[in-house]
Amino acid sequence: MLSRTGTYALQAALHLARFAGEASVSATSIASDLDVPPTYLAKVLHRLAQEGVLRSSRGARGGYRLAREPSEVTVAAVVAPFQEMRPSRICLLGGPCDLENPCSAHERRDAWSSLALQMLESTTLADLLNGTPFTTLPTPPHAQEDAP
Repeated sequence: MLSRTGTYALQAALHLARFAGEASVSATSIASDLDVPPTYLAKVLHRLAQEGVLRSSRGARGGYRLAREPSEVTVAAVVAPFQEMRPSRICLLGGPCDLENPCSAHERRDAWSSLALQMLESTTLADLLNGTPFTTLPTPPHAQEDAP
């Protein structure tokens, strides 16, 4: 569900989270370690720095590091600059569809989008690095109706 750019951003942020509290890491080093195109990753890292997720420094010992502790950085904060985080308003069935006149697929699409967003907003980089157990999300209303 993540775009390629969102995935690269998350991989880079997780890589930097492993070095939290240490010296900055160069974009070239990150790209090499992750086997990601270096010029593309440099643009991703620059954007994350603009968004306040990373801090950048110039010079011989320059590079990137997380702006906050890994436990304070959510996956949503990392990937949001690179992809739409809200449900698409394009009808899955190809017809006219909106909140006032939803199609038959509208409710389920909104439910899965909402659950995915909840996961991204409630998962931190530290959770991913530490293997923090997954907590149960609320059951969407339609799932309760479908239960036997």
